[in-house]
Amino acid sequence: MFLSTLSEYIHANSPMSNIPELLSLHHNNPLGLHPLAIPVFLLVLAIAMRIIRAQVYKRERPQLYPLLYSLWWISLVSTYYYCFSGDLPLFRDIDLDRTEISVGWFCQKQVVGVGWSLLGVAMLSYVVYCMLNVLLHVIAHQSDRMGLGENEWREWNLIIIAMLVGASAAGIADDFVPITGIWIMIGYHLVVFLMTIAKMIIDTRRTHLFGRCLLSALCFLIAFEAITMLAIECIEGYIFLFIPIVVLFASADFRYKRKKTTVNQD
Repeated sequence: MFLSTLSEYIHANSPMSNIPELLSLHHNNPLGLHPLAIPVFLLVLAIAMRIIRAQVYKRERPQLYPLLYSLWWISLVSTYYYCFSGDLPLFRDIDLDRTEISVGWFCQKQVVGVGWSLLGVAMLSYVVYCMLNVLLHVIAHQSDRMGLGENEWREWNLIIIAMLVGASAAGIADDFVPITGIWIMIGYHLVVFLMTIAKMIIDTRRTHLFGRCLLSALCFLIAFEAITMLAIECIEGYIFLFIPIVVLFASADFRYKRKKTTVNQD
């Protein structure tokens, strides 16, 4: 019954992976921000977090962790605020023959032209890369504080890869069979959710710290959804520019060093 209703909704609205559109939880931008303000702000935050992460790891300055965490949460709150704004530019979907709110309007050549859309998707891809990078660093730091070793931390990489591959598959399928892309999106969300719950249970059995394991899992899911919403816009704009991000994270040799509570990805 539920799947039948969901299938009818998808065929009627075809929200692709536009999660805000799917949930219908838009707000009216109470801060009155320009549509480009938060994307530019996210880019600045991404650069700042990348620099701070390098300082923490390469120069061994753990005292910067509070700043890194603060910027990280500011980036997540900003992402949710932006993605659920109801006054973003509209995008005319030719395939669906309807107009909808476009989170990644600056990645759409029909809206801003080819040149600006290429620049927009390149910058947004960089933001996604940096946010994933910091997410892994934060998770590694928390794992170290709970006494988990390198092999245990590496298990989070599998969930990240599942997210990136699933998002890419949904984006590619959407270009050919939109409904299939939507079902892939729903499927990989379910897979990531179940993998995260399983990881939380396994870590709880290892550490006997249920509260901290639960908090790590919740933080991961909140960050996962925020990053997914941005990654989808990269895919919608130019899938071939987003694929290198998948390759980078799939091929990177993530290392976790105990004692230093840091991650080496570069």
